[in-house]
Amino acid sequence: MLLITLYYITKTNLRFFVTKSVLLFILQFLFSYTMETKDGIYQLLSPTELAQLDNLALGSRFAAEGTLSGAHRSPQKGFSVEFADHKSYTRGDDLKHLDWKAFGRNERLYIRQYEEETSLRLSLFIDASNSMNYAGADITKYQFACKCAAALAYIIIKKQDNAGLALFSDHVLSYLPPRGGPEHLRVLCNTLANTKPHGIADYSSLIHQLTEKSRKRGLVILFSDCFTSPDLLRSNLAHFRRKRHDVILYHVMDPNELYFPFRDVCAFQDLESNQKILTSAKEIKTAYLKNINRFLEQIKALCSENDVEYILASTDQEIIPLILRHLHQRNHATK
Repeated sequence: MLLITLYYITKTNLRFFVTKSVLLFILQFLFSYTMETKDGIYQLLSPTELAQLDNLALGSRFAAEGTLSGAHRSPQKGFSVEFADHKSYTRGDDLKHLDWKAFGRNERLYIRQYEEETSLRLSLFIDASNSMNYAGADITKYQFACKCAAALAYIIIKKQDNAGLALFSDHVLSYLPPRGGPEHLRVLCNTLANTKPHGIADYSSLIHQLTEKSRKRGLVILFSDCFTSPDLLRSNLAHFRRKRHDVILYHVMDPNELYFPFRDVCAFQDLESNQKILTSAKEIKTAYLKNINRFLEQIKALCSENDVEYILASTDQEIIPLILRHLHQRNHATK
């Protein structure tokens, strides 16, 4: 509309107010602004939302393995930050790290070792199966997961750490290894925004395959509605933990799935099998709510038994306040 208005002005008696050079400048500005806002993270989050994330930090509860120096504890021993252990002195070791107090106690030479700091590797695993395409209102579960993932990737990369992405259903739809930098963030967010959910979530082997791509321990965040076999989900979460990753599960659910607000005779369709059932919502509501609450407790329990952090993320929540609450609670719990 603004472009049309500007064109109209140039075709009327008010043309002298807007010279060709000024008009060209305005058009170039509008074009560059439009392209910027539709590219990368701006497809998912607004500048106002991003500003609220600028001072946040996300770390691992456990030691991480990275490739660059950073602000996270590493299992590797060095001479940089916090005392961790001793090792016997060998010829060539730097004498300034000798522990003379230990020598005075047992007359043996030991070198003081310290925990190195390293960059964090975040791996975002997102269920992009058909069930994630459900939307009771304005946003699908997949879109909600993408916005959360983009916010967390933005926080990580802004702190000079690395973020990777895997989208999966019955096969791996997209995989980006953890990297840093604004260009990688742009590609990651474009991948999130441009992927359409399809297929059936397959937890039997895909998660194991994806985990093998992330051999170095770090932080893994899984976004899913968890509509799969609990035993398969338990197996995959346990596999993450055996690899010594710190794991967070964002359990993404629509309010309609949680509270079942339907009253009349309705046709319910399984988005993955396309099976339809026509029934009275009022008659099945009590049994449905009982089953969905049992399902939620089951997912929470299997997360607890594997030391996985559980976040119930309902799609009617605002994205940024959800992230802020989660990181505040996480930082408070790790102090």
